[in-house]
Amino acid sequence: MTSAPEPETDGLLLLIDIAWESTDAEPDPPVSAVLGAWPVTDGVRGGFQPNPVYTPSSPDSPLDPVDAVLRAAARGESADELPVLLRDAVLGVAVDEEGDVLVGAAPDGVPSVLVTTAAGHRAPVDAAGWLRVDVRWLAEALPERGIDVVLNLGGPAAMRVPAEVVRSIAAVAPAG
Repeated sequence: MTSAPEPETDGLLLLIDIAWESTDAEPDPPVSAVLGAWPVTDGVRGGFQPNPVYTPSSPDSPLDPVDAVLRAAARGESADELPVLLRDAVLGVAVDEEGDVLVGAAPDGVPSVLVTTAAGHRAPVDAAGWLRVDVRWLAEALPERGIDVVLNLGGPAAMRVPAEVVRSIAAVAPAG
């Protein structure tokens, strides 16, 4: 007796720019149309990995799943998915020449760590470099009080996230 082969459970789940369309000449998206991907191992989706060479099809195109939710929130729509998306996001934290985390003012003036959710959000931030971190690292790096997090400062939908919210999101994030 033979059994059917095991289904493929490893690979990448791609997030493609909504404007890209398959054609006979180009059945697969070019790398520049891929926002990023979730690695899948043993059928379990990992954290979203943004594509640094993604080229948005329009200024309204989000650069990653968190950005899409932030833009929806800016339009008055629900941001309920934000905690789940931040739990598995790869974040960029702005640092100075010595590697120290940069703190700047959020749009509402509150001192905040400068964090991006994709490389395309980094241009408006004057930083010497960027650390790739997860939400758990970010939560542990925040001081006890006085400093929040601003996501995608200078972008079309920057959002300040209070430190206590970042810590609560991190508390249920998987260890990574």
